[in-house]
Amino acid sequence: MRLFVLFVILALIVGLVYTCFFVVDQTDFVIVKRFGDPVRTLIEPGLGIKWPWPIDTLVRFDNRLMVLENPAQGEPAKEYLTQDEQAGIGKNVMVTTYTCWRIKPDAGSVLTFLETMGNRASAEDRLGDVVVSEFGAALGRNDFVVLISTDESQRGWAGFMDAIRDRCRKRVEAEYGIEIVDIKIQRLNFPDQNRANVFDRMRAERGTIATRYRSEGEEQATVIRAKANREKEEILAEARKQAEITRGRADAEATKIYAQAHSQDPEFYKFLRTLQTYEQIFDEKTVTILSADSEFLSLLNRVAGPERVFPAEQDDARRTTTTQPVRP
Repeated sequence: MRLFVLFVILALIVGLVYTCFFVVDQTDFVIVKRFGDPVRTLIEPGLGIKWPWPIDTLVRFDNRLMVLENPAQGEPAKEYLTQDEQAGIGKNVMVTTYTCWRIKPDAGSVLTFLETMGNRASAEDRLGDVVVSEFGAALGRNDFVVLISTDESQRGWAGFMDAIRDRCRKRVEAEYGIEIVDIKIQRLNFPDQNRANVFDRMRAERGTIATRYRSEGEEQATVIRAKANREKEEILAEARKQAEITRGRADAEATKIYAQAHSQDPEFYKFLRTLQTYEQIFDEKTVTILSADSEFLSLLNRVAGPERVFPAEQDDARRTTTTQPVRP
């Protein structure tokens, strides 16, 4: 019996000692509470020591990055009103956002989170309200074109979302110990009554952009064609110049060769040139009226004889006659 009592006492002691040790995981922040009041905040992983229950108790919070969808899946998207300066009226849009957040990794923020939020569900409820209010206020201060325009000068999507994130951070970090990493739009839609008008406006805007691109393209094409034509004319002019230079040199060389060849027998050259001239100007229908003693007809006279060239009675005066040349 005494042995059993000793065993029970030993087991109780071991159990108490075991409850005095705890592990801070890498994914946890741990707050040690003594009689319900927080006394220590542990944000680094490792082994910790506390008084056994019910003196000390532990509160654990997840320190990982968490994602809040607003609204949650299955719920209708939030509807917001945007400013539209051109039309003078707002346009309703339905937006679903997601927020990446976590408990700020310092002991003071973890303690603030415990005192103000207490758990993740409460924190996400409060965070969702803050995001919705800031998002609605931002949309109300901006034109609808900020969300849908393809014009860089009109679209301010990045700056729009950054401004919302910064304002939400200021509201929740110091007050609730929450760090907002990023806020993004998950889905953007339009109510049925606005959808047709929105799509018509988007098509008209993109049609205008397409027309501008086409006109700019035609302008560039005209410039390119003009440049190409100018280069073509310059190339052709240079080619003609080189061709004339080459042709002139060739003609000079040919003339030199002809001169050298004909200088060896001028009479034969004269005879040959006369025959070539006959071939060029005379045919079956050619009628030539020349002086009877024309040197140009000397070869014809030599071939045909005097009786075929002149009448039977001639005087010493020069006469004009009509002859039918004989092809040599």
